[in-house]
Amino acid sequence: MTNAIRQAAERSSKLVEQYLPDAFLFAIILTGVAFVLALVSVAPGEGTGVVGHAGNLLLDGWYGGFWNLLSFGMQMTLILMTGYALAQTKPVDWLLTRLARVPNTERGAAAMVPVVAAAASFVHWGLGLVVGALFARKIATEMRGIDFPIVVAGAYSGFVVWHGGLAGSIPLLLNTEDNFLIEAGILDTTFGTGGTIFTVANLALVVAVGFLFLPALFALMYPTDETKKTPIDPAEFEAATDGGEQTTSGWASTAVPEDASLATRIEHSLGIGVAIGLVGLLAVALYFFEGVQNGTMPWNNLNLNIVNFGFLFLGLLFHGTPKAYIEAIVEAVENVWGIILQFPFYAGIMGIMAYAPEGSVSLATQIAQGMVAVAPDGTLPAFAFFTAGLVNFFVPSGGGEWAVIGETLVTAAKASGESIPRVAVAASWGDAWTNMIQPFWAIPLLSISGLSVRDIMGYCVMVLLGAGVLVAVGISVLPM
Repeated sequence: MTNAIRQAAERSSKLVEQYLPDAFLFAIILTGVAFVLALVSVAPGEGTGVVGHAGNLLLDGWYGGFWNLLSFGMQMTLILMTGYALAQTKPVDWLLTRLARVPNTERGAAAMVPVVAAAASFVHWGLGLVVGALFARKIATEMRGIDFPIVVAGAYSGFVVWHGGLAGSIPLLLNTEDNFLIEAGILDTTFGTGGTIFTVANLALVVAVGFLFLPALFALMYPTDETKKTPIDPAEFEAATDGGEQTTSGWASTAVPEDASLATRIEHSLGIGVAIGLVGLLAVALYFFEGVQNGTMPWNNLNLNIVNFGFLFLGLLFHGTPKAYIEAIVEAVENVWGIILQFPFYAGIMGIMAYAPEGSVSLATQIAQGMVAVAPDGTLPAFAFFTAGLVNFFVPSGGGEWAVIGETLVTAAKASGESIPRVAVAASWGDAWTNMIQPFWAIPLLSISGLSVRDIMGYCVMVLLGAGVLVAVGISVLPM
């Protein structure tokens, strides 16, 4: 069994290494594919010829959407930078080191990484991406000689459970008053997370995929032949996780020359750094306390902004001085170029997919309608899963994808008598599922690890195949 799984993983990796382009080129190719499909499938505006239609698609669709992820891109940049800086502190480094020392074999370590990443992703997807990548690096530091690509692939694979977690975009949107489906008259009520996230079906899938299937798969895929391993020299990133000025002590040294300027003394002031950190964390506590007073539990109040805010001030507190934190952030900046370069192109793809002149239907909606139309009776949840997985290639954003296919899926559920929450949970898992072969979300993790998408995607294909079967069956038969 082990040999068969390992051989399949090796074949998958070789195919990916040979044919999968760089993540940036993948985005360029995907842009071209989406543009051609939309040009052929989406009806032009009234009185518009082929040339005018192409021009409108280029300008209104592609360029019109190109900058729509600026806010989100900045949020992702900050979560990567603040998470990276936080990991450089002694307390977090201590915790990751202790976790990394739990497994006593390389195979056990490869199995543990996706579990840690899945646990963090269940809490919040942004947390999962950062924690998974940093834990993979720590494993490679503690267990030298381990095959680094498969460890990083495991870190990314844990991300597959995120949309079944506490920060799942679709379940949280369904639980939002006056969401776009209610405003459009498609729904007349919200659906609480007790009927989506906290159902037997969803939680069983999280456990089955994230905590049973993934560790078993990565243990089976781990190479036993030393010549097939690709270890990394921890010296390449040890300097990035030793805490900057605080290599051996908890907080950075506050010692400054006697003739130092006032500005220098402030930069190295432990009191100022700690005070600012504590004030920021007090604001985080008040944010969640206010939410509870208003009837919103903390896990339903998580978002990128509060995660970034907490990471930033916790990092400042743990680094101790403003100067130490500045140096950690400067180092982290080197890891965000992929987000800055590639996110606008994916925003452009999303603009193309959502483009629809008056009286026309967008390409994304056509895909959803086509998939639903061929779904046999009783199979709508499985088809919703596969539909969301397909659309996710072009619209790799949970909330953005639901905005273009949600109406179609909910309408189909109402017409067939299928449970709307079940269909929504199926779409949530579909959105997360094909992330395993969609480089968009791997960009932050790859930036931290220093690998390319070709290094890990062969293993992720194996995750895609196995998880696809588990979820498609589970979402159809498990009780909600």
